[in-house]
Amino acid sequence: MDYLSVKEVAELKGCSVQYIKKIAHDGKIEAVRELNPQNNCMQYMIPVSALPEELQQRYYGGISVSTAPADKCLPAAPTKETRQREKRDIGSFSAAEREVISWWCELLRDWRIKRKGYESLAEGDMVFVAETKRICRDFMAAHGIEISRDILYRKYKYFKAEDWAGLAELRGGHNKGRSSIPTELGQAFCDLYLCDRELPISDCWRFTKEWAINNHPELLADMPSERTFRRYAETIPEAVVKFFRYSQKECVDECLPYIIRLYDDIEANDVWVADNHTFDFMTRTNDGTANHRLYITGILDAKTGVLVGWNITENPSSHSTVLALRHAIMRCGIPKVLYVDNGREFLTHDIGGKGHRRRKSQENVTDPPTILDHLGIKMINAIVRNGRAKPIERMFLTLKNTISRVVSTFTGGNVIERPESLRWQLKHGYVPYDWQIREKLDLLLDGYNASPYGGCEPQFKGLSRAEAWCRSIRRRTFRTCSESELNLMLMRTSRYQTVRENGVYVTVSGEKLWYNTRDDNWKYVGKKVYVRYDPADLETVRIYDEEDRYMGDWHLDMSVFVDYITVNTDDIADRNRLIAHQIRAIKAMGKELTGDMQIDALALACAEAYRKTGAVTLAPPEDTDVQRIGAEQEQLPKAVGADDVDLRRMIENASRRKNNFESEE
Repeated sequence: MDYLSVKEVAELKGCSVQYIKKIAHDGKIEAVRELNPQNNCMQYMIPVSALPEELQQRYYGGISVSTAPADKCLPAAPTKETRQREKRDIGSFSAAEREVISWWCELLRDWRIKRKGYESLAEGDMVFVAETKRICRDFMAAHGIEISRDILYRKYKYFKAEDWAGLAELRGGHNKGRSSIPTELGQAFCDLYLCDRELPISDCWRFTKEWAINNHPELLADMPSERTFRRYAETIPEAVVKFFRYSQKECVDECLPYIIRLYDDIEANDVWVADNHTFDFMTRTNDGTANHRLYITGILDAKTGVLVGWNITENPSSHSTVLALRHAIMRCGIPKVLYVDNGREFLTHDIGGKGHRRRKSQENVTDPPTILDHLGIKMINAIVRNGRAKPIERMFLTLKNTISRVVSTFTGGNVIERPESLRWQLKHGYVPYDWQIREKLDLLLDGYNASPYGGCEPQFKGLSRAEAWCRSIRRRTFRTCSESELNLMLMRTSRYQTVRENGVYVTVSGEKLWYNTRDDNWKYVGKKVYVRYDPADLETVRIYDEEDRYMGDWHLDMSVFVDYITVNTDDIADRNRLIAHQIRAIKAMGKELTGDMQIDALALACAEAYRKTGAVTLAPPEDTDVQRIGAEQEQLPKAVGADDVDLRRMIENASRRKNNFESEE
């Protein structure tokens, strides 16, 4: 008897190897299990006699597989060219997948170098595999990674071809979002599901099965489960579901745009300390309308005391923190740890997280990656009301004595320190403007870094703070990035939000700015995303999904704002034209999903009932004790005297009494 492997049967049938393995495992086709001598693994062997007659003829007749018609419901095995076309960009993978890809790339580069140091490459490969299992045990266990000599060669093949999906260990994840439902069954289900009778998914699945029984019984073998259809229903855009299951009005109200009526083992760059400080001198606003005190958001290197970055601002805020961090990174690289106090300008959801400021109601709320996450910086919060824990406080005292005191409008830190001449200067307007002081502050702050090192490290004695930083940084890997990359990583981040009828919004100065893709925004309604934006450029924002996958740039849509009372109808007319365009697109998708099917659900329900009633007979079994109720049952006895009743006399007496009663009246 001739036996074929699973691969040979799949090629003969024109379907996938996984499908043949499944039907062999489920016993739907005769198969035997035997050991494969090539890899010492068990495999299925299928006798030719167990195949359908058509496939037997094809096998014995030597018919080419390429000329055989492919199974309608099963995809053909992908060719080399197909796999090359399906290469994915690295940006399309999730954050966890990108981490695995990066790990494999570094490992393979290291492997190609280290294996050359052994007498034989095979010996080098065995030693490298053993070391990797020992060193990377935790990482491999966390990501489900296995390693062997054969896996190394296979992964290197993916690496050379830049096939990132092969490196990402995508065990079925690359098929996410792809339906396993045959086309006809999917269209039948959508025709039932996308109707205004609002049939439950369980009924839609049941009627789809009934439709297959009556129209395509050959598809019953591949009929997916109800759960599969539920997952398939979740992939249909919410706008399409609202339109066809409920009403056009509900689709327009909830999914389409609407008009808004205006209403000491550390080195340099290991730890940076950030804080805000109020300068002890008065300045005048650039427009000359008011006097005030400027603030500095400063970042200090804990090792050397260097002021690595700063931002002068009129009001400390999270934005000032981002600008100071940007200034520091452009000058001195990227730190490992950022040590901050507990102010709101630092404990923000998109900078380093809210920390202990997170409310109990927000404990289970997942936030998008923060700016510090993108930069690979760990945030540590200082103990509340403990200035000693922050060496930057001592630096601010130095700035007070070396910078604030030399300004003519020095105010002092308290009433006792306030000079008597300050009142006269304020009265007569001898107050410098902000722009005048800002020009000098940058120079004075750099002068602070050039002053002698004042710490307790003997190795830095006699050096300036800047020189101490340069000496220390030599002992550390200098982490940095380009200005464009830094601009991307320092973008502000919103919380996760659900895409609404008008898209997504960013709140700036208490006002909501809306962003969308305009024409096809309805496709994303109901999806959870977060927004990354540059406060200096609010024309576009970057959109990311829950898996930290970049979805594209969305643009500011000012057309959603219209005066509450307006005589200009052009804006509303434009919005109505946009809605009409989107409705046409929604109808087109619904038509594509249903395949122009018009299934009578009532007829399917009747067919189902008829099929079921044929197997049920409501009749008692033959051995049942039957008791009949009929004429033979004993009659009830008559009333006493019933035979002597004279009905005629009773009627005459009743008539006589009636006449007497009327005459008396």
